[in-house]
Amino acid sequence: MNGATRGALAADGGFRVEIEPGSYFLGVAAVDHAPIIQNLLVNGPFEVEGNLGTYARPQSPEALQVNLQFLGPERDTLAVESRTVARAPAGTYRLDLGGRPKRAVQLRYQLVDDGRTYNGPLADSYELEGDGDYWSVVDLAGRDALELDLAALPPAGKPAQLEWRGELPGMRAVRLYRDAWQARIFELHRSTPREDGKLSVPDAIQQERMAALAAEALADADAAASDDERMLLRLVHLELFPFPKDPSDLREQADWLLARADPLDPRLVVFPNIHNLLEGVLRTADETFAARAETWLARAAANPEPEIALGSLSLLLHRARDRGLDARVAELYASVREPRFTGTYAAKSLAEQFDPDRTLQRGKPFPDFEFPALAAGAPRVVQADRRGRMYFVEFWATWCGPCVGEMAGLHAAYAAIHDLQAGPGDDGLRKLGPAPRPRIEFVFVSTDQNPGDVQAFRDKHWSMPWTHAFVGRDGEAATMARFGFSGIPTGVLVDGTGTIIEVGAALRGEQLLPTLERALAAATPAAGPG
Repeated sequence: MNGATRGALAADGGFRVEIEPGSYFLGVAAVDHAPIIQNLLVNGPFEVEGNLGTYARPQSPEALQVNLQFLGPERDTLAVESRTVARAPAGTYRLDLGGRPKRAVQLRYQLVDDGRTYNGPLADSYELEGDGDYWSVVDLAGRDALELDLAALPPAGKPAQLEWRGELPGMRAVRLYRDAWQARIFELHRSTPREDGKLSVPDAIQQERMAALAAEALADADAAASDDERMLLRLVHLELFPFPKDPSDLREQADWLLARADPLDPRLVVFPNIHNLLEGVLRTADETFAARAETWLARAAANPEPEIALGSLSLLLHRARDRGLDARVAELYASVREPRFTGTYAAKSLAEQFDPDRTLQRGKPFPDFEFPALAAGAPRVVQADRRGRMYFVEFWATWCGPCVGEMAGLHAAYAAIHDLQAGPGDDGLRKLGPAPRPRIEFVFVSTDQNPGDVQAFRDKHWSMPWTHAFVGRDGEAATMARFGFSGIPTGVLVDGTGTIIEVGAALRGEQLLPTLERALAAATPAAGPG
């Protein structure tokens, strides 16, 4: 997707920008309202006019979750925390400010509902957060508490009333279909239990409901007025329902995609799940399907939209690398370095995996490090202290869903390589204790907002009984630049000489434990003749 500009609305509520034809994200945000974020494909004048809606939320919940940031005189962040505030008999929520840091002069706060954040009903000013929601900002002088009254907010759940002009053929149908079915999916997700505070874990009844919803949505897509709209709505359906109840449905969807979607159609850029579908099916596909898919991907590498082209090149690159086709990898990576891809996030990500001069690759020295410890006052986590020992570095955060999703496998692998006996059931693994003498030291480097988030996660969900460092959100960009990665989780296995043994996919999921075991076996001297 292309980046263009951002800015405040004019006095009449208008905003105008000159952009080149291509794909964009359009985001519009306003205080007290739910933002809109739409992916667009533009090749001429385009207009959006109307009013934003409001978030659906409980009208008067028993308790209110509030995110807080206390600011000092220089706008420096003094403390960050999350609180749960009970409803008072009068129906309001009293937020006590008595324990604030001594130097605090302002408070930024947001209300939280099902992972979404929005501004509160009381503020002296507002500040936009990066994803389109707002912070309420209050001056603390003379205030010992805030009385939050949700009735002061606009009515919840009002739909947006927007008129779109200039959309390409089929895109209006795509937008309306996506909006309608996303709303129903979200309502179903709201009732789904959360594991580790992050991950939705539907029970059997909810799985059946989702399967029924997917079937209803598919019938709606197939009832489209034309073959072209039917094709586009099928692609939206794939985005909205990526995990069918029957895995064989994935192969059927992939066959359908290869037969009907033109790999050079620029409109494919607004459907983010195409490459994920093909990747999933190709893991177990027969040679006939694999050949068809690779032919389609090779043609899609010439798509005029860089995101589609790079997604196709990425999938082809990984498949060539997995099969040891070094010449093919070099050929494909040369395409990634074409000028039209310069500066894109996808090209940067592929460079981190395939550029011959990349920082993180097997056989190269792991960059020297000296991270602050997670615990206040604890010794810094320094590379020099690990000479002669194998260690596994993981860059992660509690707000990262994929990071949290790895926790069970990480704890199981840690227990296995150290011969630790976990207690009975899942709870025993969650409360795993540390290895007295680690064979492979786990070193986890957090990019959370504050150290308390990590400690709360460890206390409530997973013990993570290993070494912890903390660079925080403020140190995230510099850490990524120094170590040559652009997303988390990122794991690196390093030997006692400081040389990288493994990086990337081999340290994820089911591959983690075998990778660690192979590294240990290679590092153990073979026994001589008895």
